[in-house]
Amino acid sequence: MKVIILIFSLIVTLIANDIELESSIFNTIIQEITSKSTPKVYIHTEVKSLQTNPKQLQIVQSCKDADIVVLSTLKDIPQACQGKVFFGTRYGHLKNQDVIGAFFWQKGRPNVSFYKSRLNAYDIKLDKSFGKYIENDK
Repeated sequence: MKVIILIFSLIVTLIANDIELESSIFNTIIQEITSKSTPKVYIHTEVKSLQTNPKQLQIVQSCKDADIVVLSTLKDIPQACQGKVFFGTRYGHLKNQDVIGAFFWQKGRPNVSFYKSRLNAYDIKLDKSFGKYIENDK
């Protein structure tokens, strides 16, 4: 019984650490994209780490109030979101030309990708430390 409790505790701790890490990464990326200390973020569908631990981000309920839209799906995006900066949570979101970049997990590791031409289209200049995450469009 003690072994089961120990395993359960370890799993809960690992999940909590992943959510904390993911939230920190999202915060860093979104603040860099928007150049704001407390950017307004609209979450299309669900992004658990941002909803439970937004840190310096202000989660808004309407796309029209947002500085950036974080997408967990490309389906049924509200009309009010048109013209906003889209950031994805899956590698596949980068196939959509309106998505400037994505943060996703691959083989248990966090990955970040941006496309240079899409950043340029919104006149977004990222810090040099983000240089290794910027790719030319395929």
